[in-house]
Amino acid sequence: MQVPPPVHVVLSPSRCAAIGIVGLALCTVAVVLALPVGAWSKAATISALTAWVVVVVRTDALHRGRFAVAELRLASDLLLVVCTSDHRLIAGQVRESTYVSEWLTTIVWRPEGAYVSRAILILPDMLPAGDFRRLRVMLRYARSRDSAAPPDSQA
Repeated sequence: MQVPPPVHVVLSPSRCAAIGIVGLALCTVAVVLALPVGAWSKAATISALTAWVVVVVRTDALHRGRFAVAELRLASDLLLVVCTSDHRLIAGQVRESTYVSEWLTTIVWRPEGAYVSRAILILPDMLPAGDFRRLRVMLRYARSRDSAAPPDSQA
């Protein structure tokens, strides 16, 4: 069986991710404002939440910043090479908790030598439809091949 070529995708900024992150943050602000705590506590919480939203939108939606993923290359053996926005290359292995669907893909991976896994959010508006489909097919195919048990002996 022939090994499929690696999938290389360049992620573009996502309007859907930015709207979703800001929308969830606004809902969280509404909950904080409804809490029976002092005004200083609410102000501190909302300030921290605002700073977090700026970092997350910049990193995950706009793909800018030191830890932002700008492009990735996925091989059929689930080896992932990530290029950050400051042009650093980081290799790692895709984990089983990766989620693949038609509208959302999250790649959970562990860089070589790291103790914790990282996640990459990928939405359909981040890359062309053909690249998104090839990435999803590669993730599903490689995961199903790894989870499939060897055939039982016929002896």
